[in-house]
Amino acid sequence: MSLWGGGALVVGGPLMSFLIPLALLAVVVPLIVALLRANELFYVRVEGRNVRLLRGRLPQRLLDDITDVLRAAPVGRGAVRVVVEDRRARVHVQGDISPEQAQQLRNTVSLWPVPKIRAAPKRRVGA
Repeated sequence: MSLWGGGALVVGGPLMSFLIPLALLAVVVPLIVALLRANELFYVRVEGRNVRLLRGRLPQRLLDDITDVLRAAPVGRGAVRVVVEDRRARVHVQGDISPEQAQQLRNTVSLWPVPKIRAAPKRRVGA
């Protein structure tokens, strides 16, 4: 006869069954974020007339052109994320960016080959 009343020894119980999925989630979420950003060329945020590069690289001329498009009409808040899909730069916009501005951004970015964007020098974040 065992000291625990003859039943099976349960280690951890409900707390352990909660911690294991939580630990797996803590490992998997950063991995998923890294995979999603692996094809990201750059991420630009706009607030009013302020346009800032938050992640990635892009040539100064392209940043200037993007800034011109975003400043042409008032934008409250928005973001421009450019990723590589099918070996081409694809533009994703969020926020208050108008459909016309989104099309102008797609046209502007399409003039730049992906290798030229990737070859841009590293910029100071927020510059």
